[in-house]
Amino acid sequence: MVPSAKNGPSRQAIEPVDDFLRSVAPALDRGGLPARVFNDTNIHALELDRVFARNWVFVGHETEIPSPGDFALRHIGEDQFILVRDDSGTLRVLLNNCSHRGSPVCRAERGNTTHFRCPYHSWVYKNSGEWSGAPLKKRAYQTLDAKQWGLQAAPRVETVHGLIFASLNPDVPNLNDYLGGMRWYLDAIFGLNEAGMTVIGEPQRWKVRANWKSAAENFMADAYHVPALHRSGQDVGVFPEIDSAGGAGTSRHLYFDEGHGMILNRGFLPAPMWHKTGFPAEVATTFQLDRLKPDQRDFVESHALTAGTIYPNLGLVRVPASPHPGALPVVFTYLRMWQPCGPDTIINWNWTLGWKTASEKFNEDAYIAALAMHGPGGIFEQDDSVVWTGAPQAGKSAFARKRRMNFNYQLGTEGMSEYEIDSTWKWPGHATTTVMGEAPQRAFYRRWLQDVTTP
Repeated sequence: MVPSAKNGPSRQAIEPVDDFLRSVAPALDRGGLPARVFNDTNIHALELDRVFARNWVFVGHETEIPSPGDFALRHIGEDQFILVRDDSGTLRVLLNNCSHRGSPVCRAERGNTTHFRCPYHSWVYKNSGEWSGAPLKKRAYQTLDAKQWGLQAAPRVETVHGLIFASLNPDVPNLNDYLGGMRWYLDAIFGLNEAGMTVIGEPQRWKVRANWKSAAENFMADAYHVPALHRSGQDVGVFPEIDSAGGAGTSRHLYFDEGHGMILNRGFLPAPMWHKTGFPAEVATTFQLDRLKPDQRDFVESHALTAGTIYPNLGLVRVPASPHPGALPVVFTYLRMWQPCGPDTIINWNWTLGWKTASEKFNEDAYIAALAMHGPGGIFEQDDSVVWTGAPQAGKSAFARKRRMNFNYQLGTEGMSEYEIDSTWKWPGHATTTVMGEAPQRAFYRRWLQDVTTP
């Protein structure tokens, strides 16, 4: 019997995933990456188990749940969790599935509560996740061990500058060790004053037909696409000097062996430099640069994050943009999380951050600028949403798999472009002399490959 096209043997059946993954490292060494890694159900299953369930994953910001009982629904991989501050003020990350029959115990996106009640059989849990009771408890569960039947909780929850991370792996290294040199830069990015930053409004969410890795590598290092794909940003006046983002001037890559990376550009401080493209004096003067170490202060006065990724799926952006055509640019800061929904779909999550010490007008302008560029209908976001669809399309293509199609990651390899490791870099991480390369992407995929091939 000849199998139908729908049910016939796939390339996965011809080449088991373990055999295929062994071919990825040699391809990376040659500056290539098989298209299959962007749309394969078996690889995606490994990612959920070995990337998202083992590492630290961003779940929210402390200012979203400031009071005891505050909660919000979030995701780690494809699993839904309740991010909650319990009655004692402790941050908890609880699997949103009842221990009785698995029904979600929380269906509100956010709120404040002392307990979560399952709608199926009315099992009740404290906001700490502890089992609290059930109907006819004295008759139905006379000897039930309540300590064994609470909600499943992430064993590790830690914060840095208000960013909340959780890990489903009790043996994961502490968050500082996991971040490595990236922690040093987070101090410089978010620690400019003691008050810190706060989330403005609700996180925006929208679905995109893309693989989460395409988004992660784009934010951490891909400046090469900006002048071409995002040219409309300059044309309408919200992103001036867009050509400088493609490799000219002071732009450079910074990346780490842990899989994190970022694009750096010229600094936004001190205040006198910033009347056009940086923080205005009324914001800059609230920054307490003496809180930083001398080398960190040196860094923030000469460099600034443009975009970055904390492995696996947290994006960071801080750039100047105009809130309205013709208006002076304002520097906005936002967080992006790419929630995987299968191998070919993601949900983008956006959090715009404002400085607690800034005026309401500045934070509102920053919010509008961020929304105009990277919101669901943002100028840049519409561009990315279109082109990111290509990787999963090629990844599932029967022809591409038969031809063992590789995507090109040779930019910046020896003799290919003006792109070298900067031997004079005096701060943590590996810095490059320009952004005309893909060293951070190659490092990201080496870390990814290590994860998915480690049982």
